[in-house]
Amino acid sequence: EEVKRVIDGRCVSCHADKPGFQGMAEAPKGVKLDTPERIRAQASQIHQQTVLSRAMPPGNLTGLTEEERLQLDRWYRDGAK
Repeated sequence: EEVKRVIDGRCVSCHADKPGFQGMAEAPKGVKLDTPERIRAQASQIHQQTVLSRAMPPGNLTGLTEEERLQLDRWYRDGAK
């Protein structure tokens, strides 16, 4: 639940069927994180992009905090359930 809250608040504005981010018509690279199933399916990429490479969000546009990155890391390492 905490991970979904982080992803809803920091990622879904771009990574959704209909992104709410101004000027964005579709989710970057087709990655959609707007359902629990989609989040689990992308767990490895979420971990890679937000924790390991820190590439997402670009320029930390949505203000992902260090604590939120740690939450995503723990979630992934605990099996991404």
